[in-house]
Amino acid sequence: MKAVRLRTEYLVNPIGIDIVAPRLYWNAEGGKKQIAYQIIAKSGGKIIWNTGKVASSRMPHILYGGQSLHSREKAYWSVKLWDENGEGGEMSTGSFEMGLLENTDWKAKWITGNYKVKKSERYPADCFRKYLSITKDVEYARLYITACGLYEAKLDEQRIGNFVLAPGHTDYRKRVQYQTYDVTELLSVGNHTVTVQLADGWYRGSTGAWGLRNQYGTETKLLAQLEITYTDGTCDTIISDESWDWSNDGPIRFADNKDGEVYNVNREPRYSGKAKATNHKVIPTASNNVFVTEHEHFTPTVTKAPNGKWLLDFGQNIAGYISFRIQAKASQKLTFRFGELLDGEGNLTLRNIQCASKEKASPLQQIIYTCREGLNEYITTFAVFGFQYA
Repeated sequence: MKAVRLRTEYLVNPIGIDIVAPRLYWNAEGGKKQIAYQIIAKSGGKIIWNTGKVASSRMPHILYGGQSLHSREKAYWSVKLWDENGEGGEMSTGSFEMGLLENTDWKAKWITGNYKVKKSERYPADCFRKYLSITKDVEYARLYITACGLYEAKLDEQRIGNFVLAPGHTDYRKRVQYQTYDVTELLSVGNHTVTVQLADGWYRGSTGAWGLRNQYGTETKLLAQLEITYTDGTCDTIISDESWDWSNDGPIRFADNKDGEVYNVNREPRYSGKAKATNHKVIPTASNNVFVTEHEHFTPTVTKAPNGKWLLDFGQNIAGYISFRIQAKASQKLTFRFGELLDGEGNLTLRNIQCASKEKASPLQQIIYTCREGLNEYITTFAVFGFQYA
């Protein structure tokens, strides 16, 4: 009998958790009944927990009971099972890695865009940049990052992780959850560039039926800490602070969870300013949860609606966003609107989801894209819609 589908706190080999007594889980294959198990956990090559042989058929919610775990500590746990005949099987191994457990582990500063916020105005996405130079071989590297707002981080133009709409939605006045990313493979000897885009998200963007804004605050902000350990045992820590370059003149001219994006592909952030240091009274805690990621991709059928607009039908109602590739002329504009229903004439309508008055309609569920000459490629970054039709 062998343990399969090993989990720690329901996650597969998680990194950056902050549950100091995590629960372990597995399923069994190769026998009729588990009658006993043994768990051995090691850290740094040393045994930190050994249950011995435990007479039990239990597989879920096995509470870690070994030595106290510390910030950044990685543990490998192996489990051996005995079947109904009393025969022991081979060991199966999983792992988990602790995040930043102490408030003092955070050396980074909260940073924000260098402008004065007016509650009545909407703003482009902030763009932050930090250069770093690696002179030694990297053993491993972790990025700890969160935001009041939504972030997308890149290292040398490669997106870090696959979490969509990170760091997720909480009451930011009480809880801010950070994510941990393994960026070891993205770092080598040489010069590198970290860039982060920051948008309103649930923190400052429109929420609810009537698009309430500034629900949790008016100043979006970012916290990032990159820790690099080299093969010679030395470490470097790169933190978000006032030294980061900043501007908000990049391609995302507007971003909102439900109202959508205004995107001009002809623009590039100039990073002509510097980030502004700020603060947030809540100490971040680890997500300890499954990242929100892309799952299915749908290709629409395309027809002409009675009103003359192109109508994209994705075949079912989804929560998602759009991507496209198109040849275009410079400065041509594409406008997409997204909805769940067609009206009696067969045209797209948002009446079933939109609250409208003389002053506003919410949610807008639209993308306005300004093209470059030639091939244009786009995927939505900071919005998600409910729709079947566009």
